[in-house]
This record gives sequence, structure tokens and C-alpha cells, in this order.
Amino acid sequence: MADLKLCHIYKKFGNVMAVSDFNIDVADGEFISFLGPSGCGKTTILRMIAGFEKPTEGTVTIGGTEVYNGSKGVFLAPEKRSIGMVFQSYAVWPHMNVADNVGYPLKVRGIPKDERLQRVMRMLELVHMREYADRFPNQLSGGQQQRVALARALVTQTGLLLLDEPLSNLDAKLRESMRFEISAIQKELGITVIYVTHDQSEAMTMSDRIVVMSMGKMQQIGRPYDVYTNPANQMVADFIGLVNFIPATAKGDRIFMQGQESLSFPNPKQLSGEAVLAVRPENISIARTGGMIKGIVNHCFYMGDSVDYRIKVKEQIIRVIWKGAAYGIFRDGETVYLDFDNVMSFAKEG
Repeated sequence: MADLKLCHIYKKFGNVMAVSDFNIDVADGEFISFLGPSGCGKTTILRMIAGFEKPTEGTVTIGGTEVYNGSKGVFLAPEKRSIGMVFQSYAVWPHMNVADNVGYPLKVRGIPKDERLQRVMRMLELVHMREYADRFPNQLSGGQQQRVALARALVTQTGLLLLDEPLSNLDAKLRESMRFEISAIQKELGITVIYVTHDQSEAMTMSDRIVVMSMGKMQQIGRPYDVYTNPANQMVADFIGLVNFIPATAKGDRIFMQGQESLSFPNPKQLSGEAVLAVRPENISIARTGGMIKGIVNHCFYMGDSVDYRIKVKEQIIRVIWKGAAYGIFRDGETVYLDFDNVMSFAKEG
């Protein structure tokens, strides 16, 4: 069992509250991503789970065992928590070959040589590095070194794996490939994973649930689809995916777009006064006639698989994304009409 429970976790550094009243229950075998901007507290939480930082308040429970409870004086050292961890910096030892790097945690635990070698080769096969067993880190690419670090974290057969932005030093194509590698390994082994990232694409593609954080607080937790399509607030909508924010005014059961007072949308949240309408670029269609509002094509960017249109509507630029085949249909300076679908609304922040 490698379920995880954090209950009323606080962490202060001097007068700075880095994490505030954080609570989560993670099921055995679940893949959870902590997503948010730099300084939001996600790595601090990971370090408290690992035991490298002590919470100011709260409890940490792994596999049914309390590993930290400040009020009771309970603190289990990192090496006794039965976890694996992979850092952003790989941290593979340059003087050891691949097999010795992966096998070192087993050697420290006194595992016999024959069993150690068998488990090392199994892990190297799992990360597609078996044929590199005798090579040294300076003979490997960044992606290969990251796989060695992953195999070393997995070889002890711990049920909980902590990953702290492990792909951020890789190039874009390799990063995408490694996302699927890690996800496949997690599913095959059935381990619990806590994954820290600021890359929303990583979180969306790999996770069972995403925790979106800002300023030390959980803003939303949910399945990737739910967080994307039904963000809890403007911060989440902005951080997950692309979005247009349009000033609006809420009155009664309708929200009126600023500068387009004849155009309104339902007000299911019963907002009042200044508000913000939010619509994803892929949920806007363009036509030469009809449509909700009129605009001018300001510019279009060809992205290969998509076309990124920037449409000027009065004083605001609205972003519209279509499939790549739509390139050249609308020209800069052309008058077009926009229709919106799946419009979200939020109270104006600040």
C-alpha cells in the first residue's frame, strides 16, 4: 500500500507562508501532478512528503503510517519512508557505470549481488537502457541519464515515487517521449506517483488528477478534463491551456460583454457587477457573414498543425485557433464574424 494523506499542512519560512492549509488524499496507484508557477509551494510539498522539510503544522501519512505529526513529535527520516525520488538534475554519479548507479541503493541495503544484478537488469530493461549497463554518464545523452535516475528510484521497489520536474532539462521532443515512458512504467508497476511540474501539457497527459496551486494554496483538484473544461477560477483557467479573457458586466441572469452590450450569456454563477468572460481559442469559429461579433483579422500565425488567428474586436485582440488546413482562408485586414462556444464566466479579480 502506498496511499498518501496530507492533512492541514502549513509551512512557513520565517514570516513567509509557503504552504497554507493543504489537504489531499492520494489513492494507492494514483498519478497526481502538482501544477503551478514557480514559487507556488509545489516543490516544498514534495520535500515535506519526502522528509527533507518538516511541516510547520499538520500530518503526513504514507501507506497508513504517520511519518510526520508535529503535535505528537512523530518524524520518520527520509531513508525510512520507503519512497523513490527523481530530481530535475538527474544526480547520477559520474564515477559509476549505469548498472552500478542503478544498483547502488540495493548495495546500501545489503541485497546479495546476484539478486541485485537481476533487479538492476529488470529496471534497465523497463527504461530501455539494458544495452547501456556498462557505460558511464558522460557517454549518455540527457534523456538517457534521466532514465538511469528513474531506474535507480524504482529499483528498491518502493510504492511511492516522487518526481520533481524531471523533464525540464530535456529538449521538447525528448520531453514528450519521456512523458509517455514514465506514464507507461507507472501503469505497469502500479506505483503511486506525485509529479511536480510547471508544464501544463505534462500534467494533462500523464495525470489521473491535477492539483493546481498558487501562492501556497490549492486552487483546484480534479481530472485533467474537468480542470480544463470547468476551471474553479480565473487563475486556473489562465494557467491550464490558452484562454481569452473579455471584460463583462453581470446583471440578473445574464452577463453582457463589454463594448458589445447587445450580446449576453447566461449567468449560472449568479455573479453581480464587474465580471470576466473566458473562452478557449479552439471554441471560437470564424466566418465571413453572420456570427455574434464583428472583428478584423489582425494577424495569423501558421503553426503546422494549427493556425493561430489574432482578431481585433474594437480595442481587444481575441485569439482563435483552427486546424492547420484553415491557413490562408482569412487574410490580414479582412472583416470576419466570430461565434463563441463553451463560454465561462468569473468574478473580476482584484
